[in-house]
Parts: sequence; structure tokens; C-alpha cells
Amino acid sequence: MNHVSSIVSLRELVRSKDKKIVKISPRGYALRNGIDYCCIVLKSRDGTDFMIQAHGKDARELYEEGILMTTVVNSRH
Repeated sequence: MNHVSSIVSLRELVRSKDKKIVKISPRGYALRNGIDYCCIVLKSRDGTDFMIQAHGKDARELYEEGILMTTVVNSRH
């Protein structure tokens, strides 16, 4: 089984053009056990929701990528 990173998954979903990021968990959010956690929710035009989750270092990187993507998209409008 191949592991696809959360960032690759996010890029693929956003690239489809019919999905947009509607929620990103707060920066520095951690689970009760202290592990960093990030969740990004996307919504497609047909109303389908998508959720990408990551933990630890991947969570920090996913958060940064999500923020960057929303900044780039918002600057185009």
C-alpha cells in the first residue's frame, strides 16, 4: 500500500478547480496527548465535503500549505 502525503492529497483536491478550502484547524492545535494535529475541510460545487487530516510534523506542514493555498486563491479574486 502506498502512502500519499496529506499535502499531495490537498494539492490534488484543490487542483480540480471545483473544490475550495472552507476550514483549517487553528495554528498550533494539538491533541490531548500533545501531538500536533491539522484538519482541512474542502467543499465541492456539488456539496460534497472532503477532509484531510495530519499529525505531528505533517500537521504543521499541512497547515502551512493550506494557509498558502487560501492566500493565493484569495489574492486572485
